[in-house]
Amino acid sequence: MFSAGLCLRVEQVWVQCASVRLHGELCVPDAVPAPAVLICHGMDVRGFHGLGIYSRLADEACKAGFVCFVFDFRGVGGSMGVFDYGLGEQEDLKCALNYLASRPEVVPNSVFVVGHSLGGAVSLYGLQGETRVLGLVLWSTPKNHDYNVKKFIRRTHGTLGLFAFQLFSRLDRVFNSSRLYKLEVYGIDLRSRDVRGKLMKLDECEAASKLHGIPLLIIIGRSDVIVGVDEAEEVYRSANEPKALVVIESADHTYRGKEPELIAKTLDWIEALAPRKS
Repeated sequence: MFSAGLCLRVEQVWVQCASVRLHGELCVPDAVPAPAVLICHGMDVRGFHGLGIYSRLADEACKAGFVCFVFDFRGVGGSMGVFDYGLGEQEDLKCALNYLASRPEVVPNSVFVVGHSLGGAVSLYGLQGETRVLGLVLWSTPKNHDYNVKKFIRRTHGTLGLFAFQLFSRLDRVFNSSRLYKLEVYGIDLRSRDVRGKLMKLDECEAASKLHGIPLLIIIGRSDVIVGVDEAEEVYRSANEPKALVVIESADHTYRGKEPELIAKTLDWIEALAPRKS
């Protein structure tokens, strides 16, 4: 493991991504150049401030000697633009990666990516063909969003709620039915037409099967009712080697109370793959 260090500074950053400006925070350790960690949050209107685990990971990774960048996807947190159900966010990831990799404090071609939930799905798609990334960590990432969305609606709205979603998502193609059917997830008002036409098209197992040359660590909580262990196991089976699967006992979707264990397992895996400091 890297020796413990200090975060020399934290910078508030704006990254231009086509017509969208993305907000983020860059944490720089006291010894550079260094490998880097890019952190992609899950679905939340507050962006990476929605859960303290993202900034906590950035801080711990920075103290371990990594340059860290945590940012808000479009339309949430401090970023501009409109939430795009996992599609435009793939471009956000690429822009954030380009920015981080361009920093003089970062060792060339030595970036690790950590994606939580939808952030993990976006990472699986956005890193296809990428050669600058040494490893990808998925926290609580679904096997595919068609299955996951239906499971979520059935759990929160019942079978009739799922039927209503399927009906109104079709009607929503003709006229805006959002006033008749409301679907909100972590503060984001979702339009049923776009949930069906965009979000539910994401197939994480398929994306994992096409991801080559990037080692993969999949972490899931045993008590996660949003993304189950069975989904993590399917992503694992679909992925190419090298890969690993870790189940954290009693952890839910946000790893509440299990943050130290989650961060430790994530950083232990990353540090094992990171280039050694000279």
